Amino acid sequence: MNRSAALLRAASVAVASAMSATLLAGGAAAESRPSGSHAFTVTHIGGPTAILEIAGARILLDPTFDEPKKYPSGLEKTQAPALGVDEIGRIDAVLLSHGQHDDNLDDTGRELLKKVPVVFSTPGARKRLGTHITGMKSWSSRKLRTPYGSIEVTAVPALHGPDGVDRGEDGEVTGFVLSGKGVPTTYVSGDNASVKVARQVGDRIKRRIGRIDTAVLFAGAARTEAILDNAPLTLTSKRAAQVAKDLDPRKVVAVHTDSWNIYSEDMRSLVRAFRDRGIAGKLVDLTPAGRRKNLS
Repeated sequence: MNRSAALLRAASVAVASAMSATLLAGGAAAESRPSGSHAFTVTHIGGPTAILEIAGARILLDPTFDEPKKYPSGLEKTQAPALGVDEIGRIDAVLLSHGQHDDNLDDTGRELLKKVPVVFSTPGARKRLGTHITGMKSWSSRKLRTPYGSIEVTAVPALHGPDGVDRGEDGEVTGFVLSGKGVPTTYVSGDNASVKVARQVGDRIKRRIGRIDTAVLFAGAARTEAILDNAPLTLTSKRAAQVAKDLDPRKVVAVHTDSWNIYSEDMRSLVRAFRDRGIAGKLVDLTPAGRRKNLS
């Protein structure tokens, strides 16, 4: 790397660090202020990746922006993202459920993290990816400053596999809850496969904060022969419907059902499961991907 390139890289890191400190501790940049009202929307990009616009902040979930390809891990991206990184606009923060699996953080996603002011994830992700990641233990909280106030981001438990199984570092994953004054309380499950864990999160949030307004559930019943004899590592369609029944949110956003070779169930099976439980009306229609959908 020549001297000019080194100076440019150092300047970029300094700017990102300064933006992170601002968003976590104080004022949002003037150019980040939206001209409209308090929009509450979701834009599905593919797989687990979506943009939540909430209380004036634009929050990205689990960045996966690679074109279709195979990975050394054995995972395969089968579908291009609905939007590229040059099309998504300003991102104020990333909620990264975990960083050790390609289907939740791919190569392009890793590069994007270096340019985002704030990234919330697991303590293990901070060790793997660097100190620009805010590693959060379950039930710890941080404030994300928005143009209208702040969002409280709480890390919540998630189980990346069957109940009673500890996968160690490879299974470390987190969910999140967004809350605050004027903020619709939003549960993001991350790669959680357990109805029991989701129910415990819902019960505690209801006691501490109140009803969950919107649940973003990672479904698809992800499976791989290399792990736990093909046991589901994320919510099956029936379990996702049970979680929605237990938590009783106003809206359910279902992601993590397309674009990768590990999903054993899709949106059609999810819709059937929700219909069987009598709660199909809660599901948000995310089609076509890349289109902004109102959650208000």
